[in-house]
Amino acid sequence: MSGQAGAIADWGYRLTIWGLVIMTAFLLILGIQRSTIDNKTIFYGLVVINIMLIGYMVLLRSISMGILIYLYSLTFLNHYWRFVIPGRWPDIDLPRLMFIFIWLIILLETTVGGRRLLPRAKIEVAMTGVLIAILFVMLTRGNLAIRQFLNGYAIPYAMFVVAKNSFRAEKDVQRFLLWFAIPLSIYFPVNHIFEHYRIESLIFPTYILKPEISGTVISWGERALGAFLQPVATGMAINSIFVLSLYKTSRMKGLTPKLIRVFIVMTTPIAIFFTLTRSVYLGFFTALMVLFIWSPKQRRVAGLIILAAFLVVLGNWSNVTTSERSRGGVAVEETAMGRLVLAEVSMKMFMDRPFVGVGFTRFIEYSQPYVGTVRSTILGYREHWIGKEVNQHNELFCVLTEIGLIGFIPLLLIYGMMLRFLFKARSVKAENYDSELVVSIIAIWAGYLTNIQFMVPRFYEFMNTLPFLLGGIIYGGYQREMLKRHSLPHKGERS
Repeated sequence: MSGQAGAIADWGYRLTIWGLVIMTAFLLILGIQRSTIDNKTIFYGLVVINIMLIGYMVLLRSISMGILIYLYSLTFLNHYWRFVIPGRWPDIDLPRLMFIFIWLIILLETTVGGRRLLPRAKIEVAMTGVLIAILFVMLTRGNLAIRQFLNGYAIPYAMFVVAKNSFRAEKDVQRFLLWFAIPLSIYFPVNHIFEHYRIESLIFPTYILKPEISGTVISWGERALGAFLQPVATGMAINSIFVLSLYKTSRMKGLTPKLIRVFIVMTTPIAIFFTLTRSVYLGFFTALMVLFIWSPKQRRVAGLIILAAFLVVLGNWSNVTTSERSRGGVAVEETAMGRLVLAEVSMKMFMDRPFVGVGFTRFIEYSQPYVGTVRSTILGYREHWIGKEVNQHNELFCVLTEIGLIGFIPLLLIYGMMLRFLFKARSVKAENYDSELVVSIIAIWAGYLTNIQFMVPRFYEFMNTLPFLLGGIIYGGYQREMLKRHSLPHKGERS
């Protein structure tokens, strides 16, 4: 039976590859014959089909390598080669194509019996609940913001399922971290430093120099934006990749891993500072504290960075207590007061519409009358402009206000169950992870949950996908180990 399934799968793979080759040849013939189709359209079609062909062939060998290409394309190619689809549907870009191919391969292998998916877990039921709640509210009373729905919720949850069922062996995980974490742990801080000092010839991608999204120029003052054109999203990526690289280099022998380790320990805190964003500082500190408390291998490095940061803050205290971000100041009272105003506004809006909210992406539209009712906060009386025409800067408050309890409760369950199983997984020996990797992923989740208290991350696919993907790696190993234990005969029974 397995031989028959393999033969069917092989036939399907060959048919797909030949189909893509034929489509490429057809477009080339159209171009040679100078058809009425625009040459630019033919060129884009050739690019897309060949990317599909390469991606398909890579995924045949290893889903993990396809995930690697997907994450790299999210980092470097998210604003290149985007194909506009008329109407409200999201545009097609390279990361989206890779995501589609990954799922096509998984569905094909599952259909022909080449892959068995792990049983559905409770956390996946909660994820389904969030998606259904958002779709219901979006279609009944919200805006049809499909890209935000995909980037913030659907794709991260889907990648959790992909990782859970794909990284079965430790060698797959370690190979993935080698080619993913270590290169990016060098790239992110170096590129951030280049951006801060405006060394334009060395900055990549080049759109960082002229940040523009949907025809709107992005400006964050003196803050370094990074590849994701947003200081918190890039800062969270720097933090996460740094933690993963620390883990991976600690398992490697030789001089090169030690030099890489020293380099990223020296440059990453500088890059974090150049975000000039308090939530990024706090997320980095939270991740380091998790490593310091629970990671025997990373405790010394984490403690050294925390101590160095503490001494720098003490030595620079007169600047830290100012509102000048470029000098390290964190006492920007207006933005802090604005967050408090938005929090109070969200609670008032929730009380008026507790179950289904005001509608997906409709916070600003409904918040204006409520802002005027907030006269003061714990920081004093607010200026009339504080909180006006500003979107919610907290993921939990945003979901509570826009989706209501039908989305907020399963979202809390997702975060709670994720942390609960990660802490349980530390004491479970599995085939694809060790306790140090689990602690590293807990640190990444701590940083992520810290950051989303000060922003709404649904615009940034990488920022949402990475922690769920890493959580899926651990959950898959944990679930396989539990299933193996339950399948073994109990003590006193005959095998």
